[in-house]
Amino acid sequence: MTSTQQAQDSATYTVSARDLQAAAIAAVYFFFVLGSYYLVRPVREQLGAAAGGSDVLPWLWTGTFIATLVLTPFYGAIVARYPRRIFIPIAYAFFAVGMIAFSTIASSEHPSTWAAIAFYIWVSVFNLFVVAVFWSYMADLFTDAQARRLFGPIGIGGTLGAIAGPTAAKALVGDIGVAGLLWLSSGALLLALACVLILSQWAKRHGRRDATIAERPIGGGWWAGAKAVWADPFMRAMAILMLLADVIGTMLYALNSDIARDTLSTAVARTEYFAGIDQSANLLQIFYQLVVAPLLLVRFGPLAAMLLHCGLNVVVLSLVGFMPGAEITMIAMIVSRAGAYGLLQPAREGLYTRVPRELRYKAKAFIDTAIWRAGDVATSFGMIGLRAIGFGVPAFAAMAVLASAASALFSWHAVRYADAHRSHE
Repeated sequence: MTSTQQAQDSATYTVSARDLQAAAIAAVYFFFVLGSYYLVRPVREQLGAAAGGSDVLPWLWTGTFIATLVLTPFYGAIVARYPRRIFIPIAYAFFAVGMIAFSTIASSEHPSTWAAIAFYIWVSVFNLFVVAVFWSYMADLFTDAQARRLFGPIGIGGTLGAIAGPTAAKALVGDIGVAGLLWLSSGALLLALACVLILSQWAKRHGRRDATIAERPIGGGWWAGAKAVWADPFMRAMAILMLLADVIGTMLYALNSDIARDTLSTAVARTEYFAGIDQSANLLQIFYQLVVAPLLLVRFGPLAAMLLHCGLNVVVLSLVGFMPGAEITMIAMIVSRAGAYGLLQPAREGLYTRVPRELRYKAKAFIDTAIWRAGDVATSFGMIGLRAIGFGVPAFAAMAVLASAASALFSWHAVRYADAHRSHE
């Protein structure tokens, strides 16, 4: 190793006081971003349950899918045109005001179907947008070396926000109501905006000097990404994994939505129910992130984490099939969701580092938006059709078990294809 390489490695792993300061502010920023979303996520879920449960979910996801298709190129165009110092504050202020505007609709005990659809799409787009803005801003703010040192701790800040949001929703909704939660969400977004302004001042003194980076568009190459998914074996495997994950997640989501619709009569009770699911899933997720995933990824590689997630899904979904009921269905959703974000996601994102940059920034974006949303729509409409011919909870659980087993197979294929990419670098 040359002296230059040694110096670079030393710089990579040395954390300065000013870097820690920026990371702490960014972690608080991410805490408020995800905390804001998770405050209103159970409100979104209960509103969907009140409006019809799984019967209306296909329309909710269809609307979200259409909104995603429309906003993806529009979003990239706006970011390309306006600098971050103007665009980000306006964006967060816009969503903060929107939360307040929706507070009356969201707190209704008997909302109309169209009101539920509008709020569901609003929250779904809000989540996609504010998180994308956050990570784009982080990429503009920090250098590559800083990102390797700081993005991990910053991400933990977001996970803590994802825990605090449903915890606060569950504890406070009985006192302040559903509308009050939306006001709190709006306030959290404004606190996130304050963090943006503080980080902007830090960046002027210590951040990147290349101003052109902050003007780059976030996305691009929408149809090029779609073509690359079909052309590349690794990307095809990852797209299939996304669709299989949709089968499992959407089925559990729909079953829990029906449970809330049929057993809970008030908006507060339904909000507490979904907040409890989010709270438990996020607590288990942070355990996976801090303890299980690092051990598996370092010692055994990404396939081990992916297979553990598949195995846990097979176990809990089999229990849903053999012992259908509210408690086991709720537990299955908690275990599956925590594994998806605490085990599968870090392994999956690690695989993308092995493929060419063009695939990471084009095909991956298509999988994470269009494929994901299309899978939600197809699965939810498919459940309605299967119910019409007599399918019940045990049959749906059996389908999800098969999807989990298939995910294990395609996880192996994905790792093999990713290794093939790396061998050709």
